Amino acid sequence: MLKLAKYLGDFGWEPVVQTARNPYWPRWDAELLAELPRGIRVHRTPTFEFERFEERLARPFRRRSDGGSAQSGSERAGPQRALRALRNAIHRYVFVPDAQIAWLPGAFLHGLLIARRERVDALFTSSPPNSVHLLGRLMAAALGRPWVADFRDPWTDGVRRRKAYVGNAGREALESAAERMVLRRADRILVSAEPLRARFLAKYDFLSPERVVVLPNGFDPDDFAGCETGGRELEAGRFHVTASGTMESMFDFGPFLRAVAELVAEDADLRADLRINLVGTTAARYGPETERLGLADRVRFYGWVSKSQNVRYLQQSDALLMHLIPQRSGTAEKLPARAFECLYLRKPLLFLSVPGATTEFLAQSGLVTSVAPDDVAGIKRALRQQYARRGAPAGGDPAFIARFDRRRLTERLAAILDELTRTPALMTARPAREEARPSP
Repeated sequence: MLKLAKYLGDFGWEPVVQTARNPYWPRWDAELLAELPRGIRVHRTPTFEFERFEERLARPFRRRSDGGSAQSGSERAGPQRALRALRNAIHRYVFVPDAQIAWLPGAFLHGLLIARRERVDALFTSSPPNSVHLLGRLMAAALGRPWVADFRDPWTDGVRRRKAYVGNAGREALESAAERMVLRRADRILVSAEPLRARFLAKYDFLSPERVVVLPNGFDPDDFAGCETGGRELEAGRFHVTASGTMESMFDFGPFLRAVAELVAEDADLRADLRINLVGTTAARYGPETERLGLADRVRFYGWVSKSQNVRYLQQSDALLMHLIPQRSGTAEKLPARAFECLYLRKPLLFLSVPGATTEFLAQSGLVTSVAPDDVAGIKRALRQQYARRGAPAGGDPAFIARFDRRRLTERLAAILDELTRTPALMTARPAREEARPSP
């Protein structure tokens, strides 16, 4: 959304942003504000953020566990378990489709005032959170403006969402109905990858192919413009393999660590040179295993860093590392922006995932070696190959990679908005009412 707001003005569209005044998020990167166009109007609507309330409730227990109280572990465990059970129940049965639903009532009323004051021509909502699409549905009905609903991730078919529906048929029914309503009423549906488009078209027979458009994530060359200035984050003279982003909780990183341990035990050169940098990840989960394998001096956990520092780590690396949850049914339905940032740098990329649409797509770049996450021998072989090609000129297919420039992608969105607002005859007709159709 930041990149769309940055570039839409280049194509005749002035973005007017409505967002939350007091959102809760554990990390903030104030540097990104500099990317907003001069004079952009950002309207902030207050909300109730349950996550902030949770964090305040949990704080006293964390202090006690850190030694701030003589309370015994068993005495602490009872209230902590009760709080955790209450939190899970509220998220599971009350906040449907997500905790940000609390923003919707105030955002709808404020949104109507904003839209009329700013005389907006079109509406655009992007998920997650999925509740913003419910806001878009209400706004489109009230204002009679064209509406584009953008899905960066799957909704009801997402991996975590399917887990949340186990034993919770009521939530599944509500969210399925909400997804169906959004897809039926939006004038255009954007998705981040072709497999999600195919899934929507197969799942909902009322969708025509021209209404569902792939607009992938991408990279912004401006993010890398200052990488060569300033000092180095990574020491020179070593072979650096860097992963960017939070370590996925449903992903098992253990086989990769075992592969690295075997590799440095077998190869003296790699034992001296290899450094694995996990940027955005803490040692909380894998720190003990790293110590046990004797990798504490070569596998480093950097935790959260700013965007500008993150891209410097990538720029200074010899090879890059990425992973996705190894679930065949959901491959390539979401391709994170970090994948395209890796492609932009045109460095060798080791991709840990199962075979499928994602691996086939990334293979087109000419940069990616895909290995199953539990294939220790394959991981070792790929790292050896990357080390052997150390210092080689940048590779890959420049024409393929250039397709994912953020400015070029924003131009495609502007063309969709032009079509919806300036040529009404081309707008796809939607059913005037909900037909009684059986659910697919």
